[in-house]
Amino acid sequence: MFFAVVSHVSYTSRLKKSFDLLKREVPMQPVPKTYRAVCFDLDGTLLPMDLELFMERYFGSIYAFAAEHGLDAKAFMTGLKAGTKAMATSDEGVTNADAFWNTMLEFVGGEEESWTKLLEEFYAGVFTTVGEGIVADPAAARAVRTLREKGYTLALTTMPMFPPIAVAERLRWANIDAADFARLTTYDNSKSAKPRQTYYAENLAALGVRGEDVLMVGNNTVEDLSFMDLGADAYLITDNLIDPIGYDLDSIKHGSMAEFASWVETLPACQSPAVNVNAGVVATEDMERAFAENAVREIDREEGVRKAGNVIDDPTYERAKGGESKIDSFGTKAGFGEGAEGGVE
Repeated sequence: MFFAVVSHVSYTSRLKKSFDLLKREVPMQPVPKTYRAVCFDLDGTLLPMDLELFMERYFGSIYAFAAEHGLDAKAFMTGLKAGTKAMATSDEGVTNADAFWNTMLEFVGGEEESWTKLLEEFYAGVFTTVGEGIVADPAAARAVRTLREKGYTLALTTMPMFPPIAVAERLRWANIDAADFARLTTYDNSKSAKPRQTYYAENLAALGVRGEDVLMVGNNTVEDLSFMDLGADAYLITDNLIDPIGYDLDSIKHGSMAEFASWVETLPACQSPAVNVNAGVVATEDMERAFAENAVREIDREEGVRKAGNVIDDPTYERAKGGESKIDSFGTKAGFGEGAEGGVE
């Protein structure tokens, strides 16, 4: 009996030592964080692209479109730039579409309805060729599909300066269905823009969740990671990384889209997805409530407006010293002349 007890104690002691050694050699892996919603950036994230090249092709094509329709292309582009900056910096509680057209029409005249129809013609036609040569990353569609299968609510938090038709077209280039997203930010359902935290507060209000319940997936350390100021977690896609501030990548989850697609497979099924998502315009008071409840630090809103204005001055934050902004210079680069004067009536 004594021998049996001693043997048992000896065996137990050896087992405990083996277990302690195993714990030292194979660290316990952290349990994956659960989310109620996942927000995706589009350009450079779900859609692989050289943003600077895309913007140059976009502005060149819309300049040519204006000239071919007998418009004063130079005035059109000046208005486009001013209207775009108005969307980035407006703080008047109006949609980005209203901010854009209120400014744009000061330069081109005419009626908003007529101009809207003309731009819809551009986006349904010429704009579809701007994406030629862009190769979709199948890992992006795979990541979206995996998250949907696990029950996560998805939102497309792309820069809200395009009409819905242009957002849907860019998703088509990425081979991703717009229907996978409960909310897609466009210029007619948003009142703010990246990297302003008010833009992300709008989306928290629309999703009906707290910042800590959200994963933001993007490729820009300024525009996308500002969501973290409202408590969101983030995964930085590095295939087309834009990092104008030298962000410490070791401090955040990051990797290629292929690595992200593999990572989401490790996430548990979503137990409490965001529901009753508002796909339309968010009331200003709802945005303010979400902002106040989720801000993790004191936020300088004026600084956010300034940064948003910088985005418009140069989408990639890589200004040539003494050079012109992308919008100012594209006409000369593309070799287009000025069109005939006249607005759309």
